[in-house]
Amino acid sequence: MYRGLLIPVLFFFSFCEAQKLTRDQLGLVAPVTANCTSVKDQNMSSTCWSFSSMSLLESEFLKMGKGKVDLSEMFIARYSMIRKIHRHLQLKGGNFFTPGGQFHDVIWVIKNFGIVPEEAYPGRGQGENNHNHAEMDTLFSRFVGTCVRNGITELNESQNAFVDSVLNYYLGAVPDEFEYRGRIYTPFSFTEQYLGLNPDDYVEITSYTHHPFYKSFILEDKYNWTNDAYYNVTMDDFSRITDNALATGYTVSWDGDAEDDYFNFSEGLAYLPGTVSDYQLQRQQAFETQTTLLNHMMHIVGVTKDKKGDKWYYIKNSWGGYSNTLGGFLFMREDYFKIRTVAIIVNKKAIPAAIRNKLGL
Repeated sequence: MYRGLLIPVLFFFSFCEAQKLTRDQLGLVAPVTANCTSVKDQNMSSTCWSFSSMSLLESEFLKMGKGKVDLSEMFIARYSMIRKIHRHLQLKGGNFFTPGGQFHDVIWVIKNFGIVPEEAYPGRGQGENNHNHAEMDTLFSRFVGTCVRNGITELNESQNAFVDSVLNYYLGAVPDEFEYRGRIYTPFSFTEQYLGLNPDDYVEITSYTHHPFYKSFILEDKYNWTNDAYYNVTMDDFSRITDNALATGYTVSWDGDAEDDYFNFSEGLAYLPGTVSDYQLQRQQAFETQTTLLNHMMHIVGVTKDKKGDKWYYIKNSWGGYSNTLGGFLFMREDYFKIRTVAIIVNKKAIPAAIRNKLGL
């Protein structure tokens, strides 16, 4: 998407900076990130949503004292793709068909199929070193397109077998059971017995004025292809939840726009030029004019300040540790966070009690 045509109408930003910032100018130093696993690489796959979500859960297990657990992103992506195909056909092609997704897609898979460690399902069917879903995504796009044109709303046995065969070829077959640290598990028993994971512990939260605050609403975004609901809070509470989570040893999954001109991943910085006078208003305007788009998910694992005292969130990406000089991490200034973040995902326990009560959690 070309964003240049939209930028001139956003007069609330003052583009006064003659040059882009650098970390050296800001004096930024990476904060301590105790509850954080290593940076992974989604490579040529549209699975940032799964990588971000697995990273969040891996941090939860570190906080719980379970040690480092490397979860399989492709186990989640596989079952979510099957669901996407079926739902797209049931709606006669009426929703957005994409390999992308959201945190609630992850939760649906965990509830219905469980979860497995990376070593049990690396998701590289042909033994590749990297994830490359270009061919697979093209095959499925053409397949569902043909089905829709032919009026197919439900797959028969042969068609389901075709979907499984494609997934097996590109991602590998899913094991019914596997050994992990000396014990045999199924995806469900691993989830319940080893991880002790309760999928209902997590919520998706946003902040927009076109719906009532402290209620839930269906976020109007094409990647919300399941029409799931998000909790809506004020901008102040949106930030308060994020900061409280980080201050109490939790981490936060980030869902937002990584295509802004001032999202400079090679330098490891994301910020907005000039000043913002009213975050709630200008966040809403950016959403309505689509200058803030939901196109990426990452994982907030820390917070720090620059030498001027401005707050920067420390964020883990899924583009590999080689992808920039910060080893795959990024500093995001508070102004960028408030305008370009569409939603956050947190453990309910990380939300301050007063806000939790307002939300009825």
